[in-house]
Amino acid sequence: MQISLKEQGENERKKRFRVWKSHPLVAYFVLTYALSWLLLGLVALSAHGFLSLPSSLIFPLTFVGSIGPLPAALLVTAITAGKEGMRAFFRQLFIWRVNPWWYLVVLFEPALVTCIALVATSFLGGPTFDFAHPPVVQQPPLPLPAGINPWLLIVPLFLLGGLLGGPAGEEPGWRGFALPKLQDRYGALGASLILGVLWTVWHLPFYFIPGTSQSTTPFFVFALGTLANSILFTWVYNHTRGSVLMTFLFHNALNITALYLPLSLWEHWQGVVAQCLVALVVIIVAGPAHLSRRSSSGQTPSSELSPKNE
Repeated sequence: MQISLKEQGENERKKRFRVWKSHPLVAYFVLTYALSWLLLGLVALSAHGFLSLPSSLIFPLTFVGSIGPLPAALLVTAITAGKEGMRAFFRQLFIWRVNPWWYLVVLFEPALVTCIALVATSFLGGPTFDFAHPPVVQQPPLPLPAGINPWLLIVPLFLLGGLLGGPAGEEPGWRGFALPKLQDRYGALGASLILGVLWTVWHLPFYFIPGTSQSTTPFFVFALGTLANSILFTWVYNHTRGSVLMTFLFHNALNITALYLPLSLWEHWQGVVAQCLVALVVIIVAGPAHLSRRSSSGQTPSSELSPKNE
């Protein structure tokens, strides 16, 4: 009887893994949402008094919930693609030998577009900018050392934000795992829009957690900004041989720009409109099929990340 139960359990596990191998994208998104929404949901319930959690648990739950795309991608890749798939997955994270032009794009496009939007909106009574008192000082999300020029801290904050914020926990999943598979099926623009919608919806629990940027941002504005940025992430990814490192830097630059300039390309309608115009230009110039002038050179071969044949 014990052997029978053991065999039955093994058969159930094999069946479950076969389903994962047949539908890796579905498995990935289900795991990502389940992990993130469960943990962030607990934090949201606690914030609104529906659940009592020790204060010491709030940060760990929020942190792990916010990096849900990463462990989900690692688990599904390990199960569906094995060791070779894992090696291919990690190789994307360290592709740094790309045209230097793309370093300029990913690091400075957010600041350049934001500054242009600031100049344009200033004529319409929009926000003004005081270089001596950037938003990171006025409403610091991180405790900054007193008496130090905040601009001298931009590199440490960039590095810290990349490791503890969204880029490290999200980009290996969204771009490293999901994007190449979606592109195989729907093309570059279709994949960008599908991923942009799923990426937007994934953020919903943050809207119920006080203190997050989403909690004070209109959902439509955030959704539109995320869709525009999703297109630009694919554009960068496809031009840099599938470098997740470059998308990590781009994500981080978007975040740090929002800390130092009074417009966000995710959260303020002026910045979102400007980024949408950039995305439109990219679609027209690079083409919707690949978002790249070179149709295949920039993309990671999806076969490396695909399930092995049994």
